[in-house]
Amino acid sequence: ALARQGHTPMTPPRGATSILSELPQLAFVADRLAERAIETHRDSSSAEAQQLKRNVFTRAQDLLDEWSKIAQDLNDNGGSLQYQTEQGNAQRLLHEFLSEDLRNLPPRHRKFRANRSLRDVEPSVNLWLKTLDGIELDTEEEPS
Repeated sequence: ALARQGHTPMTPPRGATSILSELPQLAFVADRLAERAIETHRDSSSAEAQQLKRNVFTRAQDLLDEWSKIAQDLNDNGGSLQYQTEQGNAQRLLHEFLSEDLRNLPPRHRKFRANRSLRDVEPSVNLWLKTLDGIELDTEEEPS
């Protein structure tokens, strides 16, 4: 999301292919994510925080590199890449976690599984109902 929204050439649906020419300009993505990771750490100068920063940077850079490899493979075979199924028949970069399409793609594509809605990632909540007579019911247990 940061690469797509933070660098204009990457924004259009087919901008996913632009990683082939724009990868050097996306260095800010791994840097910013790594910095953000330690901003939330209680002691950002600790060895643990610095290791977290390195880990996040490495993982973000790996995603950019794998994205570039996917785009290059498609480009070499006359194809193109888009973020979702938005325009024409270009292959999509992002897949839902349980997407059947992933079975037919090389394993590196599994790195680009993403939820499409915050409803998919928000925590569960308890729900209590009150009846008209004021009795509270916990929906996790069977009412008696």
